[in-house]
Amino acid sequence: MSQQEPTEDDLIRLLVNAWVARRAGTLDSEQRAVLERERPHWECEAATLIAEGILGYVTVEMVEPDLAYNRTADSEESISQEELAARLGAHMLDFVDYRDDLARVRGAKPH
Repeated sequence: MSQQEPTEDDLIRLLVNAWVARRAGTLDSEQRAVLERERPHWECEAATLIAEGILGYVTVEMVEPDLAYNRTADSEESISQEELAARLGAHMLDFVDYRDDLARVRGAKPH
């Protein structure tokens, strides 16, 4: 029986799960060694995938509905790309601020 090649979704799932396990301290040392040998930049790949997903989520679920509401509330005034960028940037900075809370939840001392 031949072994199927992993799909792009399989690779994404592997990278993200390994990235999470690494941060949680549960990544198997053998799996980490294989990843570092086969995909030396795997952590960066995973972080990029996660960041792009968060950006998409925030845009679709948080920014776009606010902008749509504003457009219907005052239909004569359209939302500029600058306002979209400002709102998206503000949400992203909110997420960055949560890094200190993660250290608290994990029991580590803040930086």
